[in-house]
Amino acid sequence: MRLWKRWTIRKKRTMTGDEPVALATILAQCPGKWVAVDMVTNELREVADSPYALAAKIRERRLQNVAVVRSPDPAEPELVGLG
Repeated sequence: MRLWKRWTIRKKRTMTGDEPVALATILAQCPGKWVAVDMVTNELREVADSPYALAAKIRERRLQNVAVVRSPDPAEPELVGLG
């Protein structure tokens, strides 16, 4: 079932001719924020300061098929390991 779904999504993309935007490009637009990204087209759907505020906005707008990602701020320290 999963392979079929991926194939149909890929088929839709090639039929429409719209190429999805790279996720890194979207995350660079709003550093330090929580974002909801469309899982098919990688289109930015919603932005918020906290995951709870983003979840409320997603429920309010009844968004479906979105992935929630935190966009890192370039000034933040990067966690490499736990020791």
